[in-house]
Amino acid sequence: MIAIASIVVMALPASAQAARFDLGITQTASAKVVDKGGTATYTITVTNFGSEAYEAVYVNIFSLKGEGLGAANPYRSATTTQGTCPDQTVGTYHQLVCTLGPLASGASVRIVAVVEVDDSMNQIAALLPNPYEGGFNDDNNANNEAIVRTTASVPPTVSGSKKIKLSGLPTGCAPGDFILRAKATAKGVKKMRASLYLGLNAEGEGGTWEKTVRGDHLRVKVPASRLAPELGVFYKLKVKAKRGGGKPLTTTVTFQPC
Repeated sequence: MIAIASIVVMALPASAQAARFDLGITQTASAKVVDKGGTATYTITVTNFGSEAYEAVYVNIFSLKGEGLGAANPYRSATTTQGTCPDQTVGTYHQLVCTLGPLASGASVRIVAVVEVDDSMNQIAALLPNPYEGGFNDDNNANNEAIVRTTASVPPTVSGSKKIKLSGLPTGCAPGDFILRAKATAKGVKKMRASLYLGLNAEGEGGTWEKTVRGDHLRVKVPASRLAPELGVFYKLKVKAKRGGGKPLTTTVTFQPC
């Protein structure tokens, strides 16, 4: 008689078993940096990774510019391979609420939204339990929201003394370090200094970097790559020309890193 070898069936760990209910959402953007007033296209994909079908699926698409404030970025269009995505903007909070209908196990829906980018923002796509409230929960909450950062690029603004001539500034937000050249056209300039400050901080507060040279010419590498590109945060680059007599000349450049 031939002995039949025993077969041991090993149970898969819980992490390797397919969840019954697992909706997931992803998002990609056509660009990370957009000239202010331009448009960006966001592709959002909702997939049913679970073993059970969903009778109804809802998605909220919106943008925030920091500190919970709505970004002034209207949705110019929205298309979906299933269901509808009407604009439901309230005040300064631009948003779409998509009703996608049923979704079988393994099935996906793709949404394409075109946004006018007037504010730097976090573009957010989040699953909803119903069209009226947030807080969607299922067997895997790690993939219930997708966030993409987009910067609305604006040129630096220059204010202050007209007797300090600048060149080398970025044409929009600063994607990295840049070489600043400054020349004082007033007589008697003995020393020039460039200093970086965060946001609205006054001179002497929050200085992050400084460079001083003798004479009426200044050429420095501004370390913009080391600055935090936070939403809504601008930096001030102050160029000061000190004269042997009289009040110093000051020019201020307000810019944002990308």
